[in-house]
Amino acid sequence: MKRHLPALLMLLGVVATLLLLRPLAEGALPVLDTVRASGPRGAVLFSLAYSVATLLLLPTTPFTLIAGALYGPWGGGLLLMLLSLGVDLVAFYVARLARGPFARMSERFPGLARLDAALGEGGFGAVCLLRLSPLAPYGALNYALGLTRVSPAAFLAGTAVGSLPATLLFLILGHGAAGMVEGGGGSLGLWVTVGLTALSAVGLTAWAKRRLGAPVAAREVMG
Repeated sequence: MKRHLPALLMLLGVVATLLLLRPLAEGALPVLDTVRASGPRGAVLFSLAYSVATLLLLPTTPFTLIAGALYGPWGGGLLLMLLSLGVDLVAFYVARLARGPFARMSERFPGLARLDAALGEGGFGAVCLLRLSPLAPYGALNYALGLTRVSPAAFLAGTAVGSLPATLLFLILGHGAAGMVEGGGGSLGLWVTVGLTALSAVGLTAWAKRRLGAPVAAREVMG
């Protein structure tokens, strides 16, 4: 039972969130209809707002909910995937400019040096695990990881995979809340998808922990 408790709690939280989002969607629906009707211009404005929010370390979860309400899980997911990876990479390379001073500072602090080494060796698994954590601020991680030994390829791949469960979850929540207001949501398929997404997040977290632990274990054996 304890093993399945995180997934159960996540699922209950998702259901509660969806029910709470319904009254918000009722008030926002006219604005969303206007943005949707504006076509490409609305998508461009949404993209600009999301990019600025990400680079300025503002919360991006509302944008994910809005993308789901505007374009659905698939259209919104494709837009966010292309958009977020591009913006995340910009922030990563901006922070990369300060990699030299950070490396010199880590030489004075052994704990910071060990963390830098673990992130570099963990690579994809380390980034994936950090992205899966609800406590790690999304935008700040872009800059923080740019300071470390994590490669750009591992950063992009770990970000894409680690962010997928939460992104898909909030896309579905946004789409479901809008659908409930419009009279087309609340289907069995919606709830099944939400449940599977929550379970995948738990499973992916367990895998990433094992993946990150492999380099550490190898280093202990070598030592």
